[in-house]
Amino acid sequence: MSQSFSNNAYHLPVYRKALEIFKIARAVASYFGDGKHVYEMDISSKNQHRFAGNLVTESLQLAPGIASVVGSSNPQCRLRHIQKLHKAARNIKLQCKKIEISGVKEIEFLHLLRKEIHIFDKMTSEWMSQYK
Repeated sequence: MSQSFSNNAYHLPVYRKALEIFKIARAVASYFGDGKHVYEMDISSKNQHRFAGNLVTESLQLAPGIASVVGSSNPQCRLRHIQKLHKAARNIKLQCKKIEISGVKEIEFLHLLRKEIHIFDKMTSEWMSQYK
């Protein structure tokens, strides 16, 4: 990966928002996952832990997905990467809902993450219109 490519992606507001969402998802997973490692959450018997681990996994796909769109010169590849970004954002919202349904009482973090995903969706829609 060239230096100019990484700098171009890093300076995009949507890329920085993706990193912010990852940090929030990691904090949410740590809180609801009782401090377990993401790998441990995946094999946990508690649904809440598995959903929290999935949050981290899905949010980890956002920033590289944006970098893939920026780095792709093929319109069909760009479209595939854009669709993957939409899917990851949808899955994050779904995992938030699943955590909430699992019976947790402290849902302020989930509301914050949903709000950030909503902002991310708006930002990506505006940003991706230049690539379609």
